[in-house]
Formats: sequence, structure tokens, C-alpha cells
Amino acid sequence: MMLRALNQTTFIKSLNGIINKLSFSNKVLLSSFIFISITVFAIFQLSTIPIISASLENYGVDTNVSSSSDNKKVALVLPSFTWAAYQTGSFYDFYALYSYIQFANREVNITITNNTHLLKDRPIPEGPFVYYTDLEEEPYTPYINFINLAKDLYREHGINPTNLTDADVDQGKIFNADGTNAYDILFLFHNEYVTQAEYDNLKKFVTNGGTIVFGDGNVLYAEVAYNQDNNTISLVSGHNWNFDQKNTAWKGPAERWLDETREWVGSNFLDIPANYPLRFNNNPFNYTHSEENYVANPNVKILIDYELDNVPRYSGQYLGAKVATYEMDYGKGKVIHLGLWGHMLALNEDFAEYLNNVIIPLSLNKTS
Repeated sequence: MMLRALNQTTFIKSLNGIINKLSFSNKVLLSSFIFISITVFAIFQLSTIPIISASLENYGVDTNVSSSSDNKKVALVLPSFTWAAYQTGSFYDFYALYSYIQFANREVNITITNNTHLLKDRPIPEGPFVYYTDLEEEPYTPYINFINLAKDLYREHGINPTNLTDADVDQGKIFNADGTNAYDILFLFHNEYVTQAEYDNLKKFVTNGGTIVFGDGNVLYAEVAYNQDNNTISLVSGHNWNFDQKNTAWKGPAERWLDETREWVGSNFLDIPANYPLRFNNNPFNYTHSEENYVANPNVKILIDYELDNVPRYSGQYLGAKVATYEMDYGKGKVIHLGLWGHMLALNEDFAEYLNNVIIPLSLNKTS
């Protein structure tokens, strides 16, 4: 290292000696040559720096990138009400007992009064819990990989998201005291069960000018009531049941806000069993059918059409349905919907890259 330093010093002294012997005009020419060389080198280096917008062109997205996403406020809405419904000793244990009776008697309004405690005052988990189908497994938190992925990707864009829950949205904590939005973007996951107040607040958030990213299909599907005093939920309507909050359940709608959701979200739940072999002929993430949404509003702008195929003939309303990732303007704001059960792709590198290069920038209005 010392020898190299001495050689560099000797070289610089020799170079200074040569420059001092040059005429004034030659010194000017040499200075111009050095300036041009440095400029060309800098332009070359800048041209090799990857720019997020460059990859957007592959997906048919405009590539005019704004200068910064500074001051954008993002909140991740954790599906705490849905977690309460899916834990053991809750809604899905009731469905397992009685839904087959209802489906076997579609023309008859079946009333159930037994075991309705499974629909009432179900506690919201405050940590990992036992999922109703995984009784032999250790408690865990569903969708946690997807939640962490979304948080990490926003951090890569210079934003540290806030964690909210369904209860926070129910209580209006996404708004300021004057009714304006407290955040710019909300990122939702498998928020299947929501209260009427939460549903209304999410719609108002978009109407006000906010952006909601729906990371999963089968969202806003059923209505629950939230008891803030004991931090529990009870079923109200949806998932094919109504419940009177006391002891009686009877036939209800599948998707609680079907028409309204079509209007402002742009899609509805594709209610085809997860074990049916649906195909996606355009499948960049190697996704397997589970729970998706189908496009139900002509105003959506499709980003990826997954080319749904092999729809069963008995599902007449879904023949020709389109499962897609899309964006749609509503009110002063915007909805971005992945259309797929995104949490199943949380460890898929291509999916993570698409979120990072397309969905996150879209939510931050980095394209125009």
C-alpha cells in the first residue's frame, strides 16, 4: 500500500510538471478535454442506474415518475375481525355444522337456534391463535408474511407504514377531526369481515381522495358487529347467513354489499370452491386458484388480465368472468385491486417485484 501511494505521488508531481510547461492555449484545450471527458463519463454512469418507472412499461403503465413520495402517509389495515372469525370456536365451526343443511334446502328458509354462541361475541385475537382448520398446529398469525412484505416494500420507497386494525377503521381513526383523510394510502389484506361503520369509512376515505390497495380477493364480504367494551365481534349478515345478535340464525346473502361494492371497489368475490381446478392462462406469478375477485365495473383500468378459464358450467354468472389486477377511480380517490389472494404469493419473488415496481408506485401516485 505504501509503495502504491509513493507511485501515485510521483505520478502527480510529474503530471504537474508537464502541465506547467504547456502554453496558455494548450492548458485551455487540456481543461476542455478533461471537462468533456468527465461529463460523458457521468452521463454514462447515470444511464446505468435502474429507475423504477422503466419496469412499469412492461405492464402497460405510464412511466412519468414524480420527484418524490415525501410526506405520503400509509397505513396497513390488519384484518383483526377476520382473524376473530377464523379462529377455532368461532364462525367457521358454526358454518361446518349447519351450512350443508342450508345448501341442501335452498328453497326453504332454515332457522337455526343451536350453537349460535359460535356467532356471538367472538374475541379478537391479540396475538397468534389457533386457526379453525389447524387444530394440531401451533398458534400463528395468518398473512403475516404478506403484511411484512407490504411494510418492507413501502420502506424501500422511503415510507414507514402505520399498523391499524379493523377496529381502528371502525372507529374512524383514518380521519382527522375535521373529517379529512389522516392517511394517503390504506393497504388492506384479507379483510373479509367488516362492520357497517368500517365499510362506510373505507368508502368515504376513497371518496375524499385517498387510495386503497386491496391485496387480497374476498374482501368486504360479510358484516359483523363490534363490541368495543369486550373487544369481540358477532356476525350480522353475509357468508349466506343472517344473525339477530341473540340466538337465531337464518338464510342470508352471500356477499353483504354486492351492488355497492361493485360500484366503488369495482369487483366482487368469485364464489367458486377453492378445490375446483380453475385455470389462469396468463399466470405470471404461477398462482393457484383459491379466492379471487372478478371485475364487475366497466370503469376499471386492467393492469393484468389473468385470463380465467375452465369455469364450471353450473356457475352461470361467472361464465366469461374476468379475474384481473386493476385500478379504478372513485370520487376523488382511487382503488387498486390485485384480484388474487395475494397473501398466497408473499414469498414469490416475481410477485414481490411487481408490487415494488408497479403497485406501490401506483399507490404513491408516482405515475401519471
